[in-house]
Amino acid sequence: MVRTAGFTVLVLAQLFNCFNARSDHRSAFSHPFVNRWLWGAVALSVVLQIAVVHLGIFNLAFGTAPLAPDEWLLCVAMASTVLWYSELRKWVMRFH
Repeated sequence: MVRTAGFTVLVLAQLFNCFNARSDHRSAFSHPFVNRWLWGAVALSVVLQIAVVHLGIFNLAFGTAPLAPDEWLLCVAMASTVLWYSELRKWVMRFH
């Protein structure tokens, strides 16, 4: 389960990070729904990650184990730190 949680945090962190990649200075929350393709790709990636974690055939192929809802929440919270750190950095840079 720990390996699956670590893998999930890494995948989700990259999904959060793709919103930061739009700009080095502008907030990820500035016009967040402009790029429908990005949202579609993120949604598809989340669905695929859920499949890798919860479908038996993928558990076997990827060496994963199902996560409980509270474990998913912890993974999302940990992965989102990429977004929050970047937002804080951008906010500080705006004042310098």
